[in-house]
Amino acid sequence: MFEGNSTDIFGGEQTKAINQLEGFASFKRTWMFERFIRLPNKIVALFTGNQCSKTASAAYQYVLRIMGLHPVAKRNVLYLECENRAKLMKITDDVTTYRQKLGEYLEVHKNKDSATWGPFDYPKDMKCPECGGAIILHKRKSRIFRFASETLPVEKENLGGDTSQSAEISNTQYPEFKKWLPGFLIKKDITHRRPAMVLLDPLSGMKFPGGITYPGSDVVVEFQSYKQTVQAGAGVQRMSVWVDEESPFDFFDEQLPRLLVEDGDLIMTVTPASGMTWTFDSIFEKARLYIRTQAIIDFYKREENIDYGPYTKTDSDQDIAVIQAATDDNPTLPIDEIEASYANTPDPDGTVIATRRYGIFKQATGRIFKDFQQSLHVIDLGKYGITNEAMREWVKGRSFDFHTVNPHAIVWVALSPTNEAFVYQEWNPSPGQWVTSRLCQELGLRSGFDKFICSLIDPLASTVNTNTGKTTLEEMNLIFHRLKLEGLCAGGYWESFATRGEVGRDAIKERLQNSVKCKTPFNNRTIVEGREVFLPTIWISSKCRNMADSLRFWRTEMWVSSKQLVTKDRKEKPTEKWSHFCTALEGLFKDKRFKPRNTHLTKLPEYVRFRGR
Repeated sequence: MFEGNSTDIFGGEQTKAINQLEGFASFKRTWMFERFIRLPNKIVALFTGNQCSKTASAAYQYVLRIMGLHPVAKRNVLYLECENRAKLMKITDDVTTYRQKLGEYLEVHKNKDSATWGPFDYPKDMKCPECGGAIILHKRKSRIFRFASETLPVEKENLGGDTSQSAEISNTQYPEFKKWLPGFLIKKDITHRRPAMVLLDPLSGMKFPGGITYPGSDVVVEFQSYKQTVQAGAGVQRMSVWVDEESPFDFFDEQLPRLLVEDGDLIMTVTPASGMTWTFDSIFEKARLYIRTQAIIDFYKREENIDYGPYTKTDSDQDIAVIQAATDDNPTLPIDEIEASYANTPDPDGTVIATRRYGIFKQATGRIFKDFQQSLHVIDLGKYGITNEAMREWVKGRSFDFHTVNPHAIVWVALSPTNEAFVYQEWNPSPGQWVTSRLCQELGLRSGFDKFICSLIDPLASTVNTNTGKTTLEEMNLIFHRLKLEGLCAGGYWESFATRGEVGRDAIKERLQNSVKCKTPFNNRTIVEGREVFLPTIWISSKCRNMADSLRFWRTEMWVSSKQLVTKDRKEKPTEKWSHFCTALEGLFKDKRFKPRNTHLTKLPEYVRFRGR
């Protein structure tokens, strides 16, 4: 496997060394692991059930990095790079293409770009196939891995013999890492005073064509506790950071600057069995890619009526990949034992099983609009011939969730003659930046000369302004009347929308469910008892990202403590976050005037008439 100093390693200690490699060779690669080690993302998070082998997977891939066997070249301690591209200090087009086609690449197990190479896979002429530049050894500015968890590994006393028998371990990272790491690589183990391992570089002295020799030097694996001060881990750069379970946010935030020099990565391993705080919002929700095992796919289909595939891409601007796996995905655990272990677990609402066995966030199980699917309900309006001209005779409404501090949430919705709702425009202005007159003018310009069957606003706008003696609602109607006279827009009369009752929310849920049945717009015609019926559906323009995110993420309140799971009823109060655009949309669907006009189908665009009939 190795060159260079490998002959020294396998000299007189050959038998012992081979025995120490048995642990490394015994690792069982799973479907989840094969995808995990091929992800190039800055942050890779494993959200799994208990005993899913996530800790083993994370620990083992760090051993691969030290031995130069990790399939993502830059993850290895030793890797080679094009001398020209190394100077650019930016991600290459090849990697960008790779990330865009990630699902495809993962399936065929490809993971190559022409900017970096692992120590055992590089062009033998040492020339970059793209630009002809020389291939050189990357000069590491840091050779430190950081493993962070709730507690530090602690040595109780030296019992003699194998060092692995001398430690009383209170964290899981250390024993799992040592389980897969060949013992002959340990130069210095952890101590009470210094919780860090110093490892020999197994590739030190490795020779490459052109007289290039890799000098190598020791690799350090340091352990850090969340109980230590944030500043205790500041300053020094790292190749990679492994965060086990949810850390305090300040601790997590401090890790990212430590990765800048080496363009390093951060690995998270989490079982969300207890109340989560920032992890769901800052990591899980913002992922660019989700990878799910079949057990997770089946769970979502069975419990949430969500039809996910193994890969889901989003338009997130965060370089985060999330892997979801269940206890069932551990190849060493028989399924009957897993079933038996949860058979007598008190779980009145299924939350315990969802979190502990499947690693599903309680926040996710509390989604209000569970049928919403980003890949199905969010569409490119132009693809379906939905233009301003096509919607000219459709019924339109606009709704405004008004705030005094938080950003406003404003939506424009059109109803087709076949009762399909299209959210075609949104706006999220900040009250601090838009005075009423300027806001109304912009609202008018965005609305143009369209006629709206109703223009609705939150009743909060009916509160009297002590400075003017008028309500915001009264001021808006005066301004819109003036804008109409000036010929800037069609005007409009604003009214308060209803806030009581579940009619609007139920209407949205029904439309989301029907959209899942219909699959695409203008495919909602059905026959009920011999008569033609058009199912009410809803579709969100791909330009209305806030509306889509709100439908996707709005949920009921999470539990404060896992102890409450079996002792109290589930909280049903919706959270404030992500509610605003949903509230505006509900306001429209509560209004009885907001219903489709009986326009003859020939007035629909050609594509609509074809699908609708």
